[in-house]
Amino acid sequence: MKKSIANPFKGVTVKDWVLSLQHMFAMFGATVTVPMVVGMSVPLALLSAGVGTIIFYFLTKKKVPVFLGSSFAFMPGLITVYAQAQGDSAAFSYNAVALAAMLALVVAGLIYVIFSFVIKKVGVHKIKKLFPPIVVGPVIIVIGMNLAGSIFWNNIVVNAVNVPADAWKYWTTAIITALTIVIINAFAKPKSFLKVVPVVLGFLVGYIYGMAVGIVDLDPNSATFVYKNTAKGIIVIFQQAKEVWGFWGAWNELNGALIGTAMISIAPIAVVTFMEHLGDISANSTVCNKDFMVDPGLNRTVLGDGVATIASAFLGGPANTTYGENTAVLAITKNYNPRNIFIAACFAVVLGLFVPFGEFISGIPGAVVGGACIVLFGMISANGLRALVDGKVDFGNTKNMLVVAITLSVGLGLGALSLAGSITNNHALKIGFEVSHGQGFVEISPLAIATLLAIILNLIIPNRKETSEEEETASENAQFTLMANVNEAEEIAKEETDSTAAECECKCTCGCAEHAEAATEPEQEKSNE
Repeated sequence: MKKSIANPFKGVTVKDWVLSLQHMFAMFGATVTVPMVVGMSVPLALLSAGVGTIIFYFLTKKKVPVFLGSSFAFMPGLITVYAQAQGDSAAFSYNAVALAAMLALVVAGLIYVIFSFVIKKVGVHKIKKLFPPIVVGPVIIVIGMNLAGSIFWNNIVVNAVNVPADAWKYWTTAIITALTIVIINAFAKPKSFLKVVPVVLGFLVGYIYGMAVGIVDLDPNSATFVYKNTAKGIIVIFQQAKEVWGFWGAWNELNGALIGTAMISIAPIAVVTFMEHLGDISANSTVCNKDFMVDPGLNRTVLGDGVATIASAFLGGPANTTYGENTAVLAITKNYNPRNIFIAACFAVVLGLFVPFGEFISGIPGAVVGGACIVLFGMISANGLRALVDGKVDFGNTKNMLVVAITLSVGLGLGALSLAGSITNNHALKIGFEVSHGQGFVEISPLAIATLLAIILNLIIPNRKETSEEEETASENAQFTLMANVNEAEEIAKEETDSTAAECECKCTCGCAEHAEAATEPEQEKSNE
């Protein structure tokens, strides 16, 4: 007898639709920021995020309310690859670099899949010991700081240099966007929805200001007109399939240098995002009061993340990762139904299919994105510091000091040189090597070098100082995330737990008839079950 396929939308209420829209807006700002900074397709990023989340939803048995959006950790590598198709002296076509990035992201997804099988076989604790806070913390700091330098140049300074008379427009647009995000974050109530959409609102205010000062091109006769495809009657993305997915036909443009740069710059970052995944799933479990590492199991969540990243790569989108923004929505709304995340993913897919919407987002001025990223990338580095604090890292321990110091010095130093090399087009400032037969230069990502170095130093430097039990526990329980919302979500959940505990204590001790009756209700319900 054939099993009937359950309708995932059956029984969906108006409240569910509203909650799903909240989740969609919560992930939106960060998800579109990645492709805008890198130079990828914004519609494909939304489409990929939606498809990836749907895959994750089913692979985790519809039990884990997690949205997968564009990963910030892979941005340095993607910027390195896509930069080779930019400028008048571009070494490769856009389709060629997109194809190389796709192959590298597929490998990163496969690393996730391997991790999932290893976890199932040996458990997560043995793997986590390879990536303590002294390894992951400084690597996260390097990610944020290197991205900050890149965003200042590419989105703000270069425009001011090219058009000095309009420099004030770009700087003020970036500053106003950043201030909007800061003000909303600082003054919005902890449990309000404004707290999870500051980036979206920052984009909106920055875009309006950009229009006012004239850095948004709305002239239909201009070569840089934003809505040129919409003006031609192209409404759905499939109408421009050849342009959007043209990278699938660029196999003959690939060479060893391009593939080597993509693989070295992108694939190793899966190690960092794996640790971020552990932190996000742990935070999600805390907020929902369910241990998702046990049911459906960490191996399934990691597998879902990996397969979603592979699917995103095939579609031409960036790598996917679990989003703390949506964990914050769960904590605020107290609605933990995974189906709402599934519906939000469907919304993302629909938005990604419509060309006018994608062109509107792509038309957001670079200075607006730059202003938002000043805050976002700073938050990434701050979360690296927080990982060291939460892990109670003892900097009186020589090993800890050396691992963190060398990782930061190498990662930030080489990152600055790499940016200088990109600005001046001087390979001598970058770490890498020339490929024979004039195929080009293979750059070894500063982030990849710093990550590998941190892991090796942690393994080979002896620990001369005995680690206390408190430090071991803190290191084991330390959570790694690139965005702040996960920590805020946990704090909200903790407040709710403390409040509930206090209320229960009142019920148990005050002795009044009303509270005595209320205290017996959970036991009666359990008995009825």
